[in-house]
Amino acid sequence: MDSLDLDQVMDEIIPRGDNRPLAPPAPNFPVRQRPRATDDATAALDLVSQAAAAIKELEKQSAQAVARAHSAANAVREKLERAEDRGDRAEAALRKSESEAAELSAALIQTRKDLEGVQSQLAARQAELAAMEQRAVAAEKRASEADASVQRIVDAIRTQLPVKVAEQAKPAA
Repeated sequence: MDSLDLDQVMDEIIPRGDNRPLAPPAPNFPVRQRPRATDDATAALDLVSQAAAAIKELEKQSAQAVARAHSAANAVREKLERAEDRGDRAEAALRKSESEAAELSAALIQTRKDLEGVQSQLAARQAELAAMEQRAVAAEKRASEADASVQRIVDAIRTQLPVKVAEQAKPAA
């Protein structure tokens, strides 16, 4: 960012040190070329003329200094306005970012709640599945035991039936 060097601006507006205008040179009066009264009047007029010229030069420099001061003030004002605009835009962006962060945070909280609900449902389904698997294993075991019992009955019938049929076929003595 551009920043003004106030000392430099002030030196431009109000010259200091080596930048000061030089005082007009002291008049070189010739020694006793005219009568004393005329010399004094002429010297006084020369001094007044030189003072007027110096005042005009100071007024000119003052006007230039005022113009430079106005110019510098306008430049500073414009930079300040641009900085304020940038600050306003930065604040708006910050508010927007904070709002988006709050929305994302709320969405994250909701997502966590949903995830916890899904995990709870999954755990319940896994428990149901485990119970079903246990019931299926138990049912398979009972079915296997029932098949074994039926097979034993069938085997017993097969072994007992021919003996009983044969006993009934023998006449009773």
